[in-house]
Amino acid sequence: MFKFNGISNTDMKVIPKEENFTARAPQRFETITIDGKDGVIFIPLGYEPVEKDLELQILDISNIPDILEWLNGEGELEYENKVSQARFFAGYDVDRFVSLKKAQISYIRDPFWYKANDDYITVTTSVINGGNIYAKPLIKLTGSGMVDISVNGTRFQYTFTDPYVEIDCEDMTEKYEGLIRSRNMEMGLEYPRLDPGTNEIILNSGTCTIEMMRKDRWL
Repeated sequence: MFKFNGISNTDMKVIPKEENFTARAPQRFETITIDGKDGVIFIPLGYEPVEKDLELQILDISNIPDILEWLNGEGELEYENKVSQARFFAGYDVDRFVSLKKAQISYIRDPFWYKANDDYITVTTSVINGGNIYAKPLIKLTGSGMVDISVNGTRFQYTFTDPYVEIDCEDMTEKYEGLIRSRNMEMGLEYPRLDPGTNEIILNSGTCTIEMMRKDRWL
């Protein structure tokens, strides 16, 4: 079973020919050629979205208008208790298949999966990324004064002017109730990221509660 924007294929009475949404996202890269050196140097530049096709058998043809509305645009795709952002932008036809109807649908999804029903958890000296690739978590700090923290070797300082701050390591922002608090942050060029497995957390100075979500990520 899969869901798109909270609606499952069983709700819509459609069956995928192959219920398999797993695929490794391709990596972007650039190459540098050096005179006198054999081969080239490859520089990874991140991951591309995944593009796949999905063939659906429609069990109830009266649902076709609802299906066309459902698999349209951008939203959350859920599969095997993981979620990713997906987009159904391409057009498609509904064809006869024996006594049923079928549709061949193309979709584009983000390169990574996250845990479904994710929420903040409190962490102290370590945090586990249960996925298979590095994660860029959402970190919530609650405290006062200035704190100095290291997460998996990346060190930063934050000075509280509000009860808490949310640090988005993916978007590289610091916010309180939607308000930017970047001036309170002292950090280098890289935001913390979590490698698969156990990652060390050190509260170098100050006192605060550290919470994280979006800490597990899969290809």
